[in-house]
Amino acid sequence: MHTISSQITSDKFTENLNKELITASIRCAEDASALWEAFRAGDQHSFTLLYYSHIDRLYHYGERLTDDIALIEDCLQDLFAELWTRQAQLPEVNAVKFYLFKALKRKIIKKLVQQQSLSSDDGLAEGYNFEITLSSEFDLIDLHVSQQQRQQLLQAINQLTHRQKEAITLYFYDGFSYQEIGEIMAMETRSVYNLVYRALASLRGFLTALLEPSV
Repeated sequence: MHTISSQITSDKFTENLNKELITASIRCAEDASALWEAFRAGDQHSFTLLYYSHIDRLYHYGERLTDDIALIEDCLQDLFAELWTRQAQLPEVNAVKFYLFKALKRKIIKKLVQQQSLSSDDGLAEGYNFEITLSSEFDLIDLHVSQQQRQQLLQAINQLTHRQKEAITLYFYDGFSYQEIGEIMAMETRSVYNLVYRALASLRGFLTALLEPSV
């Protein structure tokens, strides 16, 4: 998982990734891939482990897309039920978390489109909710600041467009690459890079002031 605080004040934020975090992310991805392959081969215990190792992050991602808790729970249930029933037909997957996030978003957006009687998800535009909240699980803000300052920064983040918020949380909080974010958000990789860069540029002045020592 990337962190904002070490990168937001530098134009070269993409070059300053923490190697230990990258190694840990790779190890987790490899473990998930092994579980996925075991499940495809018929190991039911691996399915249980896959579920419990991803459900919390998937649920939090759903909360960032919509405040309709029942819809999120329905989509999660549908997602894992489909995995269970299609076990033998599932593809080989190297990035399990990415696969699950993309599948969940597709389900949530489809239901939101149906609820709003739209012909396509283009009609959602800026309409679907993407609100970042302060919680003990949310490690996006890696700063030694007061609770009030953290809340102020969250308020500043929530002034960004929904696509900017989604991109920076997928990058910094969920640890996805620009290419993976592009596939989740249906954007070109370069567009995702620019989206994240503009979001950080908008926040840079606020964070710089926040990090300045008080006189």
